[in-house]
Amino acid sequence: MFRLSYDTIIEKISSTKNISKQEIETKIQEKIIELQDLISKEGAAHIIANELGVNLFEIQNKDLKINEIIPGLNSVNTIGKVTNIFEIRSFSTSTRAGKVANIIIADETGSLRLTIWDENLINKIQNLKELDIVSIKNAYSKENNGFKELHLGSKSSLEINPPGISIEEIKISRMEKKQIKDLKDNENAEILGTIVQLFEPRFYQACPVCNKKVNFLEDHYECSNHGSISPKQIPILNMFIDDGTANIRAVCFRDQAEKILGQNPEDFNIVKSQTMGKQYILKGRTKRNEMFDRTEFTITEIQEQNPKELLKEMESSINI
Repeated sequence: MFRLSYDTIIEKISSTKNISKQEIETKIQEKIIELQDLISKEGAAHIIANELGVNLFEIQNKDLKINEIIPGLNSVNTIGKVTNIFEIRSFSTSTRAGKVANIIIADETGSLRLTIWDENLINKIQNLKELDIVSIKNAYSKENNGFKELHLGSKSSLEINPPGISIEEIKISRMEKKQIKDLKDNENAEILGTIVQLFEPRFYQACPVCNKKVNFLEDHYECSNHGSISPKQIPILNMFIDDGTANIRAVCFRDQAEKILGQNPEDFNIVKSQTMGKQYILKGRTKRNEMFDRTEFTITEIQEQNPKELLKEMESSINI
């Protein structure tokens, strides 16, 4: 399903038709009134775009900037500079065995994760380095935990450092820094807080390819996407974070949980005593837990805060 933000639609109409954003928003408000408030402003914006002859999803023969990529697109072409390279993972299912690679690419408009499934392309990036430029053709976009990703399959192509292509400046997509008291439901945010409670981890069996929870059927584990598999244990770690303005229950999974637990935690009580009271930078997404009537935080990235770096940041803020 295509999903465009309200601001993206406004920008697309304005740049295509050379109409001011204020004029477009006036048309949208008039459309909402005309339809007796039975439509959202995003829906009204779609109608206005259609009335003005603006094709919001026209991407043929056009390389997209990273901020133009939305979840649900096929045949995406883009160019980006490599900022992070992650370890290549192997997987095995009843029908397929292979590898998957992940890198982060960025241009002057933003950054995203690039997931590579095709083994020929994975072999091609064995010597890939940070700051290399990659040209991507025929990728498809998805959403994962509130973030957009590009995926490369057997029909995709990747060229490293294509001649005549350069990217001087890049923009790393960052989350808005917030205090816990200001967090709202269903938003991405970055918080700085102290772990004041840590609960003993739980584990579940997951598919080694997609990390989804699997079911045990008779004598084997079954993934709904990848069939019969040999599962791996995924840790779930719950905690309470406090930043002085409020506190919030937070949860992290997989490698983020292992940053706190370690690869093979022998004694959780030792881990707990060493962790509580430490400050962490946490990036993730809020969601509403209806059962307990509270907002919770799902962590996508966690990093221990260096006290010296925090002091430098505070001093810098004071001097501005």
